[in-house]
Amino acid sequence: MNREMRGNRYRFPVGAVVVLALLVAGSCKWGTPNYTLTVVLGPGVTGTPEAGKHVYKELTTVTLNYTSVNTLETVEAFLNTTIRKAGTGSLVIYADGYQLTADVIDVRASYKVTMTFTDTNITAPEPFIITLTGPDRLSGTFTDQRGYHGTWTGSSNNLVLAYWDWSFYVLSVTVFNMGYSAGTFTGGGQSGTWTAVKQ
Repeated sequence: MNREMRGNRYRFPVGAVVVLALLVAGSCKWGTPNYTLTVVLGPGVTGTPEAGKHVYKELTTVTLNYTSVNTLETVEAFLNTTIRKAGTGSLVIYADGYQLTADVIDVRASYKVTMTFTDTNITAPEPFIITLTGPDRLSGTFTDQRGYHGTWTGSSNNLVLAYWDWSFYVLSVTVFNMGYSAGTFTGGGQSGTWTAVKQ
């Protein structure tokens, strides 16, 4: 092999290098990706982000600030219909195609109630069904499958169920936690906690 051939042995055409670089650049997405969040607001809900499509960088923390036009009502938000959040708070954008739906909470429904007395010597009643009805989302009456009745109010995120005919029992919980977390009760000289599962 002569000297000229040895000198050209490891040369690579400059044009080919440029073409290869362009191909690699065209096939890659450089930087942090952009993701789309679609926001849907129920009737009477206002706030930000507003209804529509919004584009955010991956890992962006989005502040949620939703309220009802009736300030006595409470708002909840669902991410992709499964992850429940309060109307005020935040979420982090991890992926594309998120949908956030914010709506006013309506507690009018049937629930299975389980009670636990602070005094462990008292036997709690078997779980029972209550049904809340009313002309709006802020107040109404309820029935208890055991034959009892009462009134309920649910304003400013405070839900109170007061029995007419069961030893003055009063059950309290936040509107946001109804059906999700425990509340407290008093009645018949006793106290304790209660949970409700939506039926």
